[in-house]
Amino acid sequence: MNGDAVFTLYRRSLLALIIGILFILLTLPTSIGAEDDPGVAAMERPDFLTSGLYGGGLTFIGTDPYIQLQAQPDIPLGKVNIGLDLVVLYNPYASDTDPQFLAEDGESWESPSTWLRLIRYVSYAQPYDPFYFRLGELDYITIGHGSIMSGYSNYDRRGARVNLRKSNNRYGVETMVNDLGNPLIFGGRGFLRPFLRQENNNFFTRFELGATYLTDIDPNPHEDQEDPLTALGVDVGFPIIERNTFRLDLYNDIAVLNIVSDTLEEMPEEPLKTVSLETASTQQEPTTRLESDPIGGEAKPETEFVWGNAVGVGFAIPKASFKFEYRVFQEGYIPSVFDYTYESAKSLSPEPDMADFLDLETNTQQRRGFFSQILWKPEERLHFFGTFEDYNNSSPKLYMAVAASELIPRFRVQAFYTKRDIGEGDEANFFGDLLNLNEKSALGLQIGYVIYPPVETIVTREYRFRRVETAEGVSQFEPIHKTSFTVGIKTDF
Repeated sequence: MNGDAVFTLYRRSLLALIIGILFILLTLPTSIGAEDDPGVAAMERPDFLTSGLYGGGLTFIGTDPYIQLQAQPDIPLGKVNIGLDLVVLYNPYASDTDPQFLAEDGESWESPSTWLRLIRYVSYAQPYDPFYFRLGELDYITIGHGSIMSGYSNYDRRGARVNLRKSNNRYGVETMVNDLGNPLIFGGRGFLRPFLRQENNNFFTRFELGATYLTDIDPNPHEDQEDPLTALGVDVGFPIIERNTFRLDLYNDIAVLNIVSDTLEEMPEEPLKTVSLETASTQQEPTTRLESDPIGGEAKPETEFVWGNAVGVGFAIPKASFKFEYRVFQEGYIPSVFDYTYESAKSLSPEPDMADFLDLETNTQQRRGFFSQILWKPEERLHFFGTFEDYNNSSPKLYMAVAASELIPRFRVQAFYTKRDIGEGDEANFFGDLLNLNEKSALGLQIGYVIYPPVETIVTREYRFRRVETAEGVSQFEPIHKTSFTVGIKTDF
């Protein structure tokens, strides 16, 4: 069966499923109050950041060894939570000109943003409360259904996220900014349920409208005064059932993204001049145009908008939630452009443009495919989260995370792995590229063993990105291999 036949079969199956669900639910009497706060909606990807350990050990960044001292308390004060990140690396082999004491990723203590990292986060309430606020590192942000921003990370800088919503979910807004010290990526989404009533709501009265705006005002670190990367979206949703034990949603997202293409600038035509035979004989021979020269003028960048569409169904039960989308988009459009590896990808793209990252040179046809997501929490000791997307059997993207505690006595494991464009570029083999750590991927693995409560030893392996500043003053990110062995006291306030 060829690719077109497979997509046709999937589309028909999805359409039949949606029609069947709609028919059943629309014929059922419903009297679900809109004020019900669906507890299943509060399920989120678990936090995979180190916290609560006080101790020291040895850290390798690349092949360079450092002595590490750390204290990473989480301090709950009612609805307010504070997390500190007091980590210092000591370089015993530093020369006279090199600093001996460094920050967590080997940075010197010269930048205000490095000192800000001592405060890991300050937060208030939970994301689905009427008011939620978080200042600090943003490890995995999804705005709306995730068609524009899904799984974004600000790589341990100090940004902000604010959510506001009416208690009955009649309207609300969610916003974000990536770095308070140097805000480049910001925006958010607002939603409204115009027909919602105080009670006896049904399929139609829970109808939801949403609008999203997100932008990166410096999408190319290698170029000055370029146009911002802007994404605009509108969405409609039908939260068919909203209960504490079950939630079902149907939705459709439409988004546009601006891209830069090269067009030829027309040269103005000069008026014909009458030339005498005497002057013609003295004129030079005309220059021969090379075949590589553009006809009619020079190429200049021009901004144009491309579109994408996603229709999806999502449902959640107390211990699991699922989401499945069918996506179609125009050539040049990038689904979920703001993802976990977005900032590293734009930093590592070759100068002078982002064509390789944005896939604008090779992506010359309309694409379509599927996005799926699962969050499974069978018990408090085990969390699993995963997403996968693939379009026209090219450029697939994967994100997986797991957290397990005490499944084996005294052991706990936390891990995440993400990769984009699997099997593309120099590595054409899907599974070979999947297991290869490079600039398209990020990895975090932490294994803890309780030697004797509360003494614990932790082994951490990371492949992620750290912020650096080039000699030209350009702020960008570079890959970092990091391995740590730590022994300390694990405690929570």
